[in-house]
Amino acid sequence: MSTNNSSLVGTSQKFVAYLTFGWMDYTLFFVMLSISAAVGVYFGFFSKKQDTKKEYLFGGKAMSYFPVAMSITAGHVSGITLLGIPSEVYKYGTQYAACIFTTIFMCFLTSYIFLPVFHKLQLTSTFEYLELRFGRIVRQLASVLYTISLILHTPLVIYGPALAFAQVTGSDMHYVAPAIGGVCIFYTTVGGLKAVVWTDTIQFTVTIVTLFIVLTLGIISVGGIGEIWRISGEGGRLIFFDMNPSPFVRSSFWAVSLGLTTSWAANISVNQSSMQRFLAVPTLSEARVSLWVLCVGLVTAKWISIATGLIMFSKYHDCDPVTANIVDKADQMLPYYVMDVAGNIPGLPGLFISALVSSALSTMSGGLNTAAGTIWEDFISPWIPESEKKEAMATKVMKVTVVLLGFLCIFFVFIVEHLGDIFMVSTTMNGVTAGTITGFYVLGMMVPWANYKGAVIGGIIGFTASTWIIVGAQVEKVKDTYVSLPTSIANCAIQPNMTHSTESTSASPVDSEDKPMILYTISFLYYSLIGITVVVVSGTMASFVTGRSKLNELNRDHFAPIVQRFLPREKYTEVPLKPIPEVPDKEKEAM
Repeated sequence: MSTNNSSLVGTSQKFVAYLTFGWMDYTLFFVMLSISAAVGVYFGFFSKKQDTKKEYLFGGKAMSYFPVAMSITAGHVSGITLLGIPSEVYKYGTQYAACIFTTIFMCFLTSYIFLPVFHKLQLTSTFEYLELRFGRIVRQLASVLYTISLILHTPLVIYGPALAFAQVTGSDMHYVAPAIGGVCIFYTTVGGLKAVVWTDTIQFTVTIVTLFIVLTLGIISVGGIGEIWRISGEGGRLIFFDMNPSPFVRSSFWAVSLGLTTSWAANISVNQSSMQRFLAVPTLSEARVSLWVLCVGLVTAKWISIATGLIMFSKYHDCDPVTANIVDKADQMLPYYVMDVAGNIPGLPGLFISALVSSALSTMSGGLNTAAGTIWEDFISPWIPESEKKEAMATKVMKVTVVLLGFLCIFFVFIVEHLGDIFMVSTTMNGVTAGTITGFYVLGMMVPWANYKGAVIGGIIGFTASTWIIVGAQVEKVKDTYVSLPTSIANCAIQPNMTHSTESTSASPVDSEDKPMILYTISFLYYSLIGITVVVVSGTMASFVTGRSKLNELNRDHFAPIVQRFLPREKYTEVPLKPIPEVPDKEKEAM
């Protein structure tokens, strides 16, 4: 670690400084990226060739449950988690800890509603289910929404680690982001799903190990768990059960446990990227084992991030680096903290930042691999006649698609940097499409009366409602009305470059006369829940108005096991009764 002494700020009580990488940090960072590229080269050129669509997308359906679970976990423990959650806790407290209930709800829903249906049908794309259940128009509508969600979400995933790397190296984020994206595009294009899964497993292992090391060092630097708990309590950060039922509160127990459940369901339960991995194992039981390993991994990573946020606050509760102008944004707090507590261990900060970058690679690679398959299946394949060359063409087209989408996402990184905090922006962007997409599957698997007209009408209304509320909230700058918990620089030195007051600081709400429309003030954690509710309710109503589906004409495999219990055991059709022939008069007399 090196320190820029020209910008050192300090007092006899506490010092804050601009901290940057040393040579060992750079070495380990680039070694980690090289490993990612090497895995792609191995599976692309030396392992069993992935020249078929089945091999490229599903790894030949012969993957083990453990690397599959690690891959899905790594794909959802991105820089948004590792950077955004500690920052969220630092500013707003620990209410996010209720995510353990979110995880339990989501895993039960996936295990007993969605996963059995997808595994039974063994489809190439989860969107193919929508075509079987409702028709091609619903499938294409969902595919378009998924592509939009990828384009909205992936730039955030790249932006977080790029911002962190720029913070600890003093380099320009605009050069870092394309480099990270370029490595990801390379090994995803060359290696297919097997490269993605095994690279994710390596990256997630490094992430968890470094998180535990940094967590331990942070606890020691503050003075122990008891001291962290005391300082966090005095600073108002220990908030676990805010039971306020109002949907207009930024964060509460209900907003996290219920609101985020639908958001996570969209990202895991019905997400093409996650389901693609679940279907890479041979049996449903192994897929369920992968699911529960995933849940344990998610809770572990989330709670470590929450604990890290508390440690950060305990360490900087009276000398906030953001207010002191040492870091520009709260999302840069974590890399600064890592450099502060682990900088005396050569290479550890570099390993940790490489873990952040690796998490971005995991999420981006999974999204690109899945989007490529979806675009091929839903928009290109139907126009190409069946032939022996079509299979080889599919792999080539998907690889080109990965490259094009990858560069598009890199371009949007330069727009994302002008938005707000990573955690809130990510959840908000996810809400644009997540509720509508999940609503399609809930309507299909849980509402047997729903028809394709109802699904289309419900989807359009749901997407319109979600977009209207989210865009309205952004235009009205609702995020500026959220009041963060107070921070202080009372124990920092006052230097010419420190323009803030030493008083505790927090965001100020807008004047009452400038308050936005009440619907725009709904917590961003509920956006996905609003979308799914509107889709299911309006879709069901529209189905009854336009002529609901007849239960005796439905395929039982298209429904969740709990719904199948109430459906007819098998298809049947009504056979008209034949008239009873009249008995001749002579036969009547004989009788």
